[in-house]
Amino acid sequence: MFISLPVLAQEERDTTLSRCPVYITDTASSNNFFIEGRPVVLKVYRMKGKLTIKVEQRDQFFTLYFHEKRLKNTTYKIKQGSKSRGEVEAAYTFKSGEQTSFVPVLKGTIESIFDKEKNLWRLTVNGMIINQVERIITHYRVKAILFIK
Repeated sequence: MFISLPVLAQEERDTTLSRCPVYITDTASSNNFFIEGRPVVLKVYRMKGKLTIKVEQRDQFFTLYFHEKRLKNTTYKIKQGSKSRGEVEAAYTFKSGEQTSFVPVLKGTIESIFDKEKNLWRLTVNGMIINQVERIITHYRVKAILFIK
């Protein structure tokens, strides 16, 4: 005999947003790589049972890799190569012709809060990307506010 119970978890779905909620800005020029006025696709899915959230705009992506099946009311730490449940991996990926570049977010936090009135999760992302090309090091701020069902 089987018994099914409802579980509060994130729905796997694709949602088109009219404005981009992700800001990856150069600290020197404040140039944003994502175009705020263009639509994006917000994808929520599970990879090997673990929650993955991806924001996609044309040939660029911002992805959060959680090490849990569902979100919790907590502050997650962003760490490259993390495996712990309280940590998240984040990356900015873009395509240029046939090449794809994967740039990890090195440090930061994700504040996860469940809004009972709206029945949505609010994820506030604050992070830092450090990119080194030869002898030049460039810092990028990563900010995003995502609402997940």
